[in-house]
Amino acid sequence: MPVVSGSGLPSPFSYPRSTDHLVKQAKILVIDDDEPTTEVIRKYLQSSDFHNIKTLNDSKQAIGVIHQYEPDLVLLDLMMPVSGAYILSQIRSDREICNTPVLALTSAASEETRTKLLNLGANDFLNKPIVANELFARVRNTLSSKVAYDELKQQSEQLKQDVLRDTLTNTANRRAFDFELNRKMLEWSRQRTHFALLIIDIDHFKKINDTFGHQPGDKALKFIAETISSKTREIDLVCRIGGEEFAVIMPVSNKLESTRAAERIRREVESQPIVMKGQKVYLTISIGVTNTLKGDDSSLIFRRGDAALYGSKQNGRNCSTFHDGSGCIAVENVTKERTPRQVHITETPEPLNVTSSKVMIIDDEPSTAIVVKKYLKTAGFERLLVETDSTKAVDRIVKERPDILLLDIHMPEVSGMEILEQIRKIEATASTPVVFLTSSTDPELRVKALNLGANDFLNKPVVVSELVARVRNTLLAKAHVDLLAGYSAQLEQQVEARTAELIASRREAIQCLARAAELRDDITGKHVIRVGRYAAIIARELGFTPQQVIDLEHAAQLHDVGKIGIPDAILNKPQNLTHSEFEMMKNHCRTGSRIISGEKLDENKSLNQVRNIVDECSSPVMRLAALVAETHHEKWDGSGYPHGLAGEDIPMEGRITAICDVFDAISTKRPYKEAYPVEKCFQILLEGSGKHFDPAVVDAFFRRRSDILEAFEELSD
Repeated sequence: MPVVSGSGLPSPFSYPRSTDHLVKQAKILVIDDDEPTTEVIRKYLQSSDFHNIKTLNDSKQAIGVIHQYEPDLVLLDLMMPVSGAYILSQIRSDREICNTPVLALTSAASEETRTKLLNLGANDFLNKPIVANELFARVRNTLSSKVAYDELKQQSEQLKQDVLRDTLTNTANRRAFDFELNRKMLEWSRQRTHFALLIIDIDHFKKINDTFGHQPGDKALKFIAETISSKTREIDLVCRIGGEEFAVIMPVSNKLESTRAAERIRREVESQPIVMKGQKVYLTISIGVTNTLKGDDSSLIFRRGDAALYGSKQNGRNCSTFHDGSGCIAVENVTKERTPRQVHITETPEPLNVTSSKVMIIDDEPSTAIVVKKYLKTAGFERLLVETDSTKAVDRIVKERPDILLLDIHMPEVSGMEILEQIRKIEATASTPVVFLTSSTDPELRVKALNLGANDFLNKPVVVSELVARVRNTLLAKAHVDLLAGYSAQLEQQVEARTAELIASRREAIQCLARAAELRDDITGKHVIRVGRYAAIIARELGFTPQQVIDLEHAAQLHDVGKIGIPDAILNKPQNLTHSEFEMMKNHCRTGSRIISGEKLDENKSLNQVRNIVDECSSPVMRLAALVAETHHEKWDGSGYPHGLAGEDIPMEGRITAICDVFDAISTKRPYKEAYPVEKCFQILLEGSGKHFDPAVVDAFFRRRSDILEAFEELSD
């Protein structure tokens, strides 16, 4: 519903000192062909501690000086040889300087002139003759808005620059960890953006320092840091938070993802030796894992992670433990055969080769099985298993998980073909290589075996050289396949991590842009989050696909982004807006669409033309956001703006966002009104059905009334 009473930023004098000192450092350019006026303005501003002031009396040089000086604010006289209106239009059409705030200086301007200047992009007006207090207030207000907006734009980059790193391990340090943990908890409290926390401690680290000295100890710390970093995603923050203690903050991660990551790190550490004074040393680590829970703060989640770490140490170290809020749970996918749970020093291990593989021989003739086993043992194979009862073969294969099967084709009760067919249907054994032992030369039998998944054949009686060669070649082929599978899994993990990073970045960018608009308007930053959540609930009820629901939730958060383009003089006006000012306020729909799509604003464009423009956006979410911004103030009966669309001519996403925006506006406190009771809000929506709102959307809203109220409570201010 249209709001004609102004709502805007707080008084400039209520900004915190940190912002105030940035305002005082701002560069101000005063452009007026009357030199006494520019000098008066300079003196007034200097008396209020503004010292970066430049004056210009030649209007012909205005654009060039703005480019050269790069001011944070321009005070621009209207009546000059080159008019202030023309200079303003040039500023707004120049990409490099188009966002520079401009205060127009005027001694007499009609409402029509002021409207024209606002349309051109003036931020505010200052009457001549200049009154010092008014000058200070308008300059500070405009600069405070710019500082707030600039800080928001640079937030991500500033965060990277501000995060300090541990000089030894090149990971983030404790200060960075505390900062990021608090930031993630703030996101969690506002937006329910889950994350996980891993706390990692090197087992028996004191023994390393005592045995080898502190320099090798530093090498161990670097090794652990590098291993953690290599087994986590780019979006995860790896920190050294104590002597031998590390932590990992994992955005958008649940219990399964975080515990898997912990085990990846733990297994990599225990499997990779480091050389210290000529000896190979195997380290182990203990890990505590937890994730966000309702009612959390940074101290609670850290205490849970620390308690989970203590649980791992109590459990013998070299393991991972998850804390779910009620207690510690041992991570189930810990490997069965771990290295001993202490630092141990060994001689250089023998390099791995195919002879370390586990070989199972299945033949109902014990003499054949014994001969094959003897030949393989002579060739260096040590892990040899024999099974002569074909009825027990499948269970034994599943239990032992051999690297290769030597399987007789012709056996009583259960044939080799039947065993092969069964193990190929079991996920754990489906890829186990099988070499058939057979005295048959029947080509049809061999073709059938190959179709069932046999890898090779070995003729009976067995010749030792052929046996060793075929077993070795089959195992090498398996190793190659495993390597490709591992590489594929690694690529999949990288794609998954990159996708998660892109999704998180897109969500943060959308919410950042949405909050930038709300800095111009005195509305809580949760307004856009609630509107997006309500829109998702209704879309789900109306049968949108899961991806369409997600896209609309993000797009609806940008419905009011066009307020960035509304002058402060209108947004901050406490009284009712004039007709011309309200017409300017209505422009935020088209401005929002322009900001998102990147197209130049043209008030004469039809919705179909706008659709064609936004269709060129590369992102489906941004295409949708541009349409939502353009149409969320259209009404079902055709009395809305900016196109006066009616009924189903209004895009469904715009119709959904319209009711969500109105519900949030009337159900929450605003500067110009108190929050309405919920029942009154529902009555207003019912009365608007068929007039303001699509009746089908209203019905969907009320069918999901309980979900709407739950979201309202969860995201309340």
